[in-house]
Amino acid sequence: MKALLLLLPLSGSALAVNPSFSEVRLGFETISYSETLNDVAGFGKLSQSIDVTNPAIRQISYTGIDDDWGFYIESAATISTEIETETWHLAEFGDIQENAFKTKANEIGFKGAYNFSKAIQFTLGTKFFTSSFTRSNFAFVQPGAAAFDEALIAISDDPDNPARFTLPGMNNANNVGDQQDYNSQLRPVVSVSEDQMGILLTLGARYDSRLKDSFNKYSWYAEAELSTPMYSEIQNTQFETTTLTDSFNGWGVLGRVGLRYQIMSHIALMGGIDAQYKSRDIVTKNLENGQRLRVPEVEYSNVSFAVGLQWSY
Repeated sequence: MKALLLLLPLSGSALAVNPSFSEVRLGFETISYSETLNDVAGFGKLSQSIDVTNPAIRQISYTGIDDDWGFYIESAATISTEIETETWHLAEFGDIQENAFKTKANEIGFKGAYNFSKAIQFTLGTKFFTSSFTRSNFAFVQPGAAAFDEALIAISDDPDNPARFTLPGMNNANNVGDQQDYNSQLRPVVSVSEDQMGILLTLGARYDSRLKDSFNKYSWYAEAELSTPMYSEIQNTQFETTTLTDSFNGWGVLGRVGLRYQIMSHIALMGGIDAQYKSRDIVTKNLENGQRLRVPEVEYSNVSFAVGLQWSY
């Protein structure tokens, strides 16, 4: 009888399910976006790099199924977009162009979780990811823009109608330079806007101290995750009537860390940092008419700090 009584609490503990919870956090994200166009007119790489800070929201919900399994539903979204000035650099010519730039990103994901131990979980799932950017107010940056324009004229096969360096919206009054009103045969290589959608495969691990010690008022968590796009679509103003698609054309990594303080048994104040990096390879498509469409290699990172509430049930 004594042996049976001793086994009962152990059996109850073994069947305990990790507590389910939901959390909502509000804060700010800093999106870093860099784009590289290789070998522009034979003069080298045209590149830019910019940081934009936007208000953002982060949400996570966890449901425990049994003592081994559970699942997460999570989302992240830009609330509104801020505008920054973007500058383009071309090899020996230096800065040649600038414009206004804004960007946003949204994602929602589902992943299963295996409880390796009381506090450690391994996860596998998918995410639906969208991002977009918009550029406006294009302007030349001198003297680089004029030097690049002169170099294009010098290598042109048709001296009477040479290729010239142009911008989207060439009639903008802010554009100043000898080539301002020229009808160029060289199409601007910088896109005015782009929309991207991806379905990501994710694999990760998570540690949560509260799952191990639920009586402590303070708890912390850390998470790491790898991802790759199983499928992606890109719509770009360089080829408005065509959608480019690709699979497994990049990779990403995400990390989360945060701290909580229990103000009630089931409610906690919390703050956390989410950081992610994504790299997209060059995507190309050959059309039947022989034209080749291409979007450049892109590096993207998003670092957010947000505070909010978590409630368990």
